[in-house]
Amino acid sequence: MAVTGRSTLVVHGRLAMREGRLAAARDGRHGLQVMSFEQAAVRLAGGFARPIDDESLRAAIQAVLPMTPMGELESIKALPGMIDAAVDTLHKAWRAGIDLAARAADHPRLAAIARLEATVLDQLPPGMMRPVDIVAAATNRIGHAPAVLGPIEIVGLTELSPCWRPLLQALTTHIPVRWAAGPRTVPAWLEGTSVHVSPAPTEAPGIRAVSAATAYHEAIEAMRWVRSLLASGVVPSEIAVATASPADYDDHFLALRLDANIDLHFVHGVRTVTTREGQAAAALADIIVRGLSQSRLRRLAALCRDSGPFEALPEGWLRVLPTDAPLSTPSAWNRLLARLKPEDWPDGADHALALRAAVELLARGPDAAAEIAEAFLKSRALEIWRKALLAGPAASIDATLETLKQDDGLEACVSVAWMPASALAASPRRFVRLLGLNSSRWPRGIAEDRLIPDHIIPTPVLDPLPVNLADRRDFETILATTADTVVLSRSRRDSDGRLLGRSPLLAGRGDETYLRRNAVPVHAFSETDRLMARSQEFGAEPQAVSAQGCWRDWRRSEITAHDGLIRADHPLVLAILGRTQSASSLRRLLRNPLRRRSTINASI
Repeated sequence: MAVTGRSTLVVHGRLAMREGRLAAARDGRHGLQVMSFEQAAVRLAGGFARPIDDESLRAAIQAVLPMTPMGELESIKALPGMIDAAVDTLHKAWRAGIDLAARAADHPRLAAIARLEATVLDQLPPGMMRPVDIVAAATNRIGHAPAVLGPIEIVGLTELSPCWRPLLQALTTHIPVRWAAGPRTVPAWLEGTSVHVSPAPTEAPGIRAVSAATAYHEAIEAMRWVRSLLASGVVPSEIAVATASPADYDDHFLALRLDANIDLHFVHGVRTVTTREGQAAAALADIIVRGLSQSRLRRLAALCRDSGPFEALPEGWLRVLPTDAPLSTPSAWNRLLARLKPEDWPDGADHALALRAAVELLARGPDAAAEIAEAFLKSRALEIWRKALLAGPAASIDATLETLKQDDGLEACVSVAWMPASALAASPRRFVRLLGLNSSRWPRGIAEDRLIPDHIIPTPVLDPLPVNLADRRDFETILATTADTVVLSRSRRDSDGRLLGRSPLLAGRGDETYLRRNAVPVHAFSETDRLMARSQEFGAEPQAVSAQGCWRDWRRSEITAHDGLIRADHPLVLAILGRTQSASSLRRLLRNPLRRRSTINASI
């Protein structure tokens, strides 16, 4: 193995860092440090310096916001999105190198944000620094750069935030700094620096444009395309599917990934509510925000049956709850628990006291959100709940949980990647499919900051690379760095059937191929996809035979099993009819036998 001296490779994004470290390990480059520029600055600053991470910033804002006078923002500081908005605004101001305290006199809104910044910095641990403070500390130790960092090579970046540019220029007087631009766009501000820029010729991939019926159809065609590449022997780590806004497609790909049995790595993470632990937290949030009911309690009990108060209840205890009672008020629960007897429980012991304690705790609402979670959740579900409480108030924790994400447990080095376009621009792959190339979706429109509007600080100043320019630059970078194939995909209609326009980025890319929704795929991505495209094969499946029988029975005049027909004197039916029936239950029994049958099935 080759042993080299200390050197630093600066990359952008978690995916690029993981791939860079893997490549360094394979090449035996023991002295190579792979990190972001922020991490390199912190390494040079030394001591206990560390950047302000999102979680710590949210916790600090949540702690100080109620006591901080916010001026004209006072009326909205208790709203659910305020903490997220404050985090975004402070990060933008810090990256842009804006001194909020110095500009506080320019506008009352800036004065309010400056007060919030000051109280947040007092709340954070002493070692946590803003970018400007990290740069100052690193500049004071610039003489140690040869030993701490060694030669620096910057790879995969198309832009560097203004707050880091003075440190980059200062480093050039002590160590070699190389900006490996490759075929990417070189920022104009590098021309006046001593950074050595090394360009490379652009790639010339085969480009093909297609249009699908909807966004869901786009996702299906992308999975078929991935399957065809894998069948031809392409390595999974050379395939990527990307878009400017992955959230529009995440649910589609999550469902299709399970059906296709393909390791599709969500580089940007999956929503926590798509996991079992996230669903447990969401079930508890549903009760806390909307109140206790039987259906919500059943959902929580199914997800948390081995923890908290439910752990002491016997197996099958939910049978003591009448299926036709909503139990949506505390008095309804009290009446039910008062008439329960020991013989009503599956094990013959009285557990009404334990269930009453659980119900009373759940009925306390958002004010006791932390205490309720400690009692009912554990492990990963409890960690998710705590993060949600940091991100927003307990009264809207159900909405906060929807925004949380976590790693999906897959590795990009061995998996097909589904990622934002910004991540793909920093970590190119050989085969790329870009989705969502519709007008107003790629590039996205510029949006003002939620707390500092344009008439106070213009968006290009607060955010030197606004989202629409970043989307254009990412698109051009992807085309210039993809070695083999690029497929440009758009949807013709949205989920409501409205026509969608083409993205201006598709101009001059040639005619697009019209993909029909009911076309027979050349490469089906799953067993379901294959059977749905081959009606004769599907017709022989037991599920299809049953569905066809149901369709025929609906048009027959005689009563069949699909109409609710069962054998005479069925013991389960007799047992249910022997119970005391409510008026609504009797009405369903006489007027709607199919719905009554579903009630019987639920009781089995």
